[in-house]
Amino acid sequence: METIERNEIFDLAYRFITETNESIFLTGKAGTGKTTFLKYLRDQSAKNMIVAAPTGVAAINAGGVTLHSLFQLPFQPYLPTEGNRLQLLQNIRYNKQRINLLRKMELLVIDEISMVRCDTLDAIDSILKSVRQNRQEPFGGVQILFIGDLFQLPPVAKREEWNILNQYYDSPFFFDSKAIKEQTPLLIELNKIYRQKEESFVELLNKVRNNQMEMDDFEKLNNRYFPGFQPSAFEKYITLTTHNIQAENINQFKLQNLTTGSFTFTATIEGEFPEHVYPADANLVLKEGAQVMFIKNDPVTKKYFNGKIGVVSKLEQDKIMVDCDGVEIEVYQEVWENIRYTLNKTDEKLEQQVLGNFLQYPLRLAWAITIHKSQGLTFGNLMIDAASSFSSGQVYVALSRCTSLEGIVLLSKIPSSAILSNHHVANAQSSLTPKGSLAERFEGARQVFTVQLLSEIFLMDELLGATNLLQSNIQKHHEKLNPDAVQWVKDFVDRLKKEKAIAEKFVGHIFELMKAERVIENNLPLQKRIQDAAGYFLPLLTNLKEQLQQHPLVTDHKEVATAIDESLQEMMHAFVKAIYLMQYCLQAFVIPDFLKHKLNLAQPKIKLSCYAANKSQPVSIDTPNPDLYQSLKIWRDKICAENYQPIYMVANSASLKEICTHLPTSPAQLQLINGFGKAKSDKYGEDIIELVTDYCSQYGLESNMELLLDVEKKKPKKSTKNKEDKIPSAVISLQFFQQGKTIAEIAEERKLSSSTISGHLIEFIKTGEIEVAIFVDEQKLKLISQSILQHPDKKHGEIKSILADQFSFIEIKAVANHLLWKQTAVSLM
Repeated sequence: METIERNEIFDLAYRFITETNESIFLTGKAGTGKTTFLKYLRDQSAKNMIVAAPTGVAAINAGGVTLHSLFQLPFQPYLPTEGNRLQLLQNIRYNKQRINLLRKMELLVIDEISMVRCDTLDAIDSILKSVRQNRQEPFGGVQILFIGDLFQLPPVAKREEWNILNQYYDSPFFFDSKAIKEQTPLLIELNKIYRQKEESFVELLNKVRNNQMEMDDFEKLNNRYFPGFQPSAFEKYITLTTHNIQAENINQFKLQNLTTGSFTFTATIEGEFPEHVYPADANLVLKEGAQVMFIKNDPVTKKYFNGKIGVVSKLEQDKIMVDCDGVEIEVYQEVWENIRYTLNKTDEKLEQQVLGNFLQYPLRLAWAITIHKSQGLTFGNLMIDAASSFSSGQVYVALSRCTSLEGIVLLSKIPSSAILSNHHVANAQSSLTPKGSLAERFEGARQVFTVQLLSEIFLMDELLGATNLLQSNIQKHHEKLNPDAVQWVKDFVDRLKKEKAIAEKFVGHIFELMKAERVIENNLPLQKRIQDAAGYFLPLLTNLKEQLQQHPLVTDHKEVATAIDESLQEMMHAFVKAIYLMQYCLQAFVIPDFLKHKLNLAQPKIKLSCYAANKSQPVSIDTPNPDLYQSLKIWRDKICAENYQPIYMVANSASLKEICTHLPTSPAQLQLINGFGKAKSDKYGEDIIELVTDYCSQYGLESNMELLLDVEKKKPKKSTKNKEDKIPSAVISLQFFQQGKTIAEIAEERKLSSSTISGHLIEFIKTGEIEVAIFVDEQKLKLISQSILQHPDKKHGEIKSILADQFSFIEIKAVANHLLWKQTAVSLM
């Protein structure tokens, strides 16, 4: 089917939706291009848009989701009372992703609005006001595009449901919802009919639509009544019925009467695709000679479209050929997608995530179809059985599917009782129709939207909201954060508020500047003020963003860090967005171009954290041996990351600071450190003591455990028979070594680290009780000795650097002790 041409109303409607924030009710008679408009909008709009519909099939056809799945609506009636509102909000459990999705949504399109019930719309209104934290505006400030024709299929309200709802609503239609009465959408009617070309037929359809039929009109219509009509094999008529069972019976009867062999084509279903929204038969049974209808547009060759009728001419196990007016079309499988909307955190765009696929040949038996399923389709030849129409609009929908009156055959006469056009609908349509010029209305709405856009850019509300949330979290957890955290965030908020006050003055002048020229693109003075304002604020925001990246916030508590980090990331995203939007303002401001610029926002990966294990921060000036502190922190953070452990299970900042102060060199000493017991000392003691020992060797330091040992001495002593307490630890290690045990065996038996045992034994090199060869070979001995003798004033760590870190501290100290022993031996000779 050829693309419907655009016209003045089409373009104006498009500009209303894309260049203002005004909610629109886009309506029009059958065949005026409402579906085409939606497709065009989806392809061209630069707003974050979600498309939804009242039923699963309508949602699949519109390329969207159902209203109930999007908002997780209950299926029972919603009563517009405060108690029911609170109950609805309490029962709905949105995850964070769903909340962000609804907050970032700028445009909600509701297709087939005639079938949406009033209470459903009020429930959506309550949800959006709550989630978006904006109870002042209908639907929480979201722009809504309602698409549909009130004179077509109405909402379904069961008798028992309507008996409850009619106490609050005048009708089940959407226009009687409280939300619509709070703020009426602007009605724009597409008025050019593309489906029918005959003026007389168009006039007849209008009379059916508006329930204005007179006797001669019924006579003209019922002239198409041909009882017992049977089309020839070459005439492709489709029968429209009011009920599913009628259509199914006709199709199966016709199929069974064909003498050709049947083929079954089974759909391939991948992922999540509920049966009640299958767009085609899961098991498509066809025979050669069967009349079929295409149920999808051909996007490539354009040989068929949704609603095109043909006859199956050839069938094989994996091949279907259909004859359409002498043209043979090979039919291939098509894919329908079941989608849901997600929010891309990187660029804040609403995206469609495919939950499942339905792969099947785009055909269905087409001797008959229900009027309901025919909505939106176009046929050249129709047989209509609508005498038992049960809802308003059914007869109009059926008749308006056909391109001409001559293409219609009535299987039963249509009595006046079957044309149930609703007077309430007609009155509502009239009341919704705007008074005055749409062009002037657009100009005013665009001016308001201009101010909204500039306010969003310069007032920094999103940025300040994120900063206030961070301040609130810091105040809540201040006892578990570094001492200057509260003051830092206060200063940050104060500075941002100061800049916001300046921005408010600028925004306050915008309306004044637009009095002379309401179209921003033509307003040169305003353009210059916008560029000047951007030039002023951009350096300030960039500086604040850099301050945020270098924030001083630190905590050892994982759960506190999680809450703070979330606020930090939200702030960073807000800064990136604010700067990105403001950068556009350095050039001429054009609304469509700005909206495209806004939609192209991509958030860079900037990871902010206040968790001590993730954060590189300067060591406090009151921490002794800061280099050791950094080494211990790196080791601690590595252990936490590898084992997914919180800091407190390894060593918090206070424990690391105490280790740096007292320099424990044995497990027993380490157990005197706050936060270390025997279990933790056994698990991590070897690593810690090795780091401390190496550090002490590098800088020639001794352990500083006296203060802690004095405290231990004052504690009541426990009786013990362990003689190790009376023998120096190094001597015990020497005794084990002299018994023939290796360093590793001694460490295992004594529950000490190998580096600690080595530290014990190298002290006995000075006395000659241990050979230096235990620790270094002749070549190492020679190289290290030369360096020590050439640099007699250098510490062990400096010697290690001179030797390009080829040797360990143990090896260097062993050689140094060996040289001392040699000096002592010479002096004694």
